[in-house]
Amino acid sequence: MVRINLIKQKLVTGSPRPAKSTGVRILIICLITLITGIAAIVGLRGWKNFIGVKETSRIKPSDSAPQSPFKPSTYATKANIIEDVVKEISDERASGANNRTLYLPYTELSPLEKINYEVLFAKNIFSIFSKAVPSGIGLKSLEIENFQSLYAVGLGSTKELVTATFTALKSEKFELLPQPYSYITSNNGDGYRFVVTVKPQFGLDLTDPFQASDHLPVRDDLPVLTKKIITLAAESGVTLKNRQEQLDAEKIGAYRRFHYRYQGTSTYNDFIKFLLNLYSNRVPCAFKKVEMKALSGTSIEIETQVIFTVRE
Repeated sequence: MVRINLIKQKLVTGSPRPAKSTGVRILIICLITLITGIAAIVGLRGWKNFIGVKETSRIKPSDSAPQSPFKPSTYATKANIIEDVVKEISDERASGANNRTLYLPYTELSPLEKINYEVLFAKNIFSIFSKAVPSGIGLKSLEIENFQSLYAVGLGSTKELVTATFTALKSEKFELLPQPYSYITSNNGDGYRFVVTVKPQFGLDLTDPFQASDHLPVRDDLPVLTKKIITLAAESGVTLKNRQEQLDAEKIGAYRRFHYRYQGTSTYNDFIKFLLNLYSNRVPCAFKKVEMKALSGTSIEIETQVIFTVRE
């Protein structure tokens, strides 16, 4: 049997067939290289396009993305309401800082703002009320309560005089409440009787030289304050009963508030003098409640509830 080694023949013989086969192989390799290059270029462009879509999707969600189950009215609107309320209060405080008077309802004041407002309240409301009420008006009773209102019952010889009182009160920093809180009626042929209820609108004066929050004593100094009340009352012509009664005590943050009751007699003018003396001596006490009742002549009976705020 004769065996023909074709492989050996291609490598050894230098015949034209192997040369032709080599050229074909080179051509095939070039084609493969070219196709591979084209595929690489196309693949690279496709990859770049894919990357571009992904980057874009991070910035702007696709329209086909699932929507939130909540509508703006279920949460965004409520958030806007809260922001609006906070903004109004903040704007009011900013306006107050510019005008040096803070016009906010008592209930919306901060704890320290309330302390300052409370201590000035009795002096301010009685000073304005006394200025507004003309001579010839007699008061049977007068009350202030909770740093938010003044209620008075009085008499006037003519309806015109009582009407002038109402007009004067409305021209001051008071809101005169309508019937049945304020009204004029005949006093059985003896002049005219009136009831008046007003809410103060004088705000918190940030320029007042007496800001009580700067003068709050420590708790151990409370006996000094209560004694000061009695001393200044006597100097002003107000006679207080010897017994002072502690009603309540409450803790608010870093402060403690003690409520005391004082009772006595005075004249209206001497009681105003007493309030002014407390102010000029920088005594940080607040009259939460004052009740006045006419006795005889110019004498009046007084019952007060006073708050002392101290630091713990």
